Amino acid sequence: MKSNEREIKLLEEIVAHIESVPYNPPLCAKYIYAKHLDECVYEFEDERLNEIFDVLGGMSAGEEFFYSKEEVLTMLNDHLDTLNVNACK
Repeated sequence: MKSNEREIKLLEEIVAHIESVPYNPPLCAKYIYAKHLDECVYEFEDERLNEIFDVLGGMSAGEEFFYSKEEVLTMLNDHLDTLNVNACK
């Protein structure tokens, strides 16, 4: 298994979920936080991925921390692209 294969699979799952359900920032934050715990993201050596999970999980703190669906997908897809490029090296 490639070193970042778990991260890629996890991000693809999250992107697919966000694209398939009506967007609700607090529910999105809870989903991401649950994934963070289930997949033990804190054990990954990927600092950027941990940062993304912290930021998106923080949306549960209130409206001033909300990101739009497009912003969330951009964050996730940009990092997914980076991981895929690195996997090809």
